[in-house]
Amino acid sequence: MCTYNITVDDSALRRLQPSFSREAFGLWLQRHVDNLVEDMTAEQRTDSPIAHTEEKMKSIVEERIKLMESGKATYIDGETGFAQIRARYGL
Repeated sequence: MCTYNITVDDSALRRLQPSFSREAFGLWLQRHVDNLVEDMTAEQRTDSPIAHTEEKMKSIVEERIKLMESGKATYIDGETGFAQIRARYGL
């Protein structure tokens, strides 16, 4: 188990949540850090756009443009698209 020291502005914390004690904030922060680490390590996402090289991304975009130009692409509304992205990448 690793231990890190962080600095938090007490006055900013009181403005954020006046009832947060140091202990309560520490527990809250620990829970969020644990969740973040779990989310980052639970699943290796090799299909993330940042997992591709620039050349690979250009190839993917070119293929999608060809699908659109040929009329073979399927379209979804923006809300549905963003919902799928959030679900897929845990955002």
